[in-house]
Amino acid sequence: MLSRLIHDKRGVSEIIGSLLVILIVATAGVAVYAYSVDAFNSSSSHFQQQTRLDEERLRERILIPRVWGDAPNQLNVTVLNYGKIDIAIDAVYINGTAVTAFLEGRGVFTGVGELVGVKCTSPIAIQSGSVYEITVVTERGGKVTVYWTA
Repeated sequence: MLSRLIHDKRGVSEIIGSLLVILIVATAGVAVYAYSVDAFNSSSSHFQQQTRLDEERLRERILIPRVWGDAPNQLNVTVLNYGKIDIAIDAVYINGTAVTAFLEGRGVFTGVGELVGVKCTSPIAIQSGSVYEITVVTERGGKVTVYWTA
């Protein structure tokens, strides 16, 4: 009988098979747990960063007190920062078309209560007597729009 137990390997195979299945399931569980913890931390960090950006955007306040043309298709836009945080102008749109040629003022940090002059070349032809929608956007996404008659 002892020799029969030694030569019968079915019981050992079932035990090894069960251990392998348990090992595979445990490894998969650890991998899923590690991925979910990393994904949760990443989304939490992104949420905190987005919340901070939204808070800073709410503290921005800008005003366009004056717009005037210098030369053909060149505009000067004066921007006043009256918010509670420093700003930098990132983009200017004229009638919805982005300005691509800045001569000065883009990316210049402007403190609270300060003015910055943004000089740019208009992407559309400026005609005397026409009304234009001018939108100024900060680096954080705050914006202000005015209507200007050339």
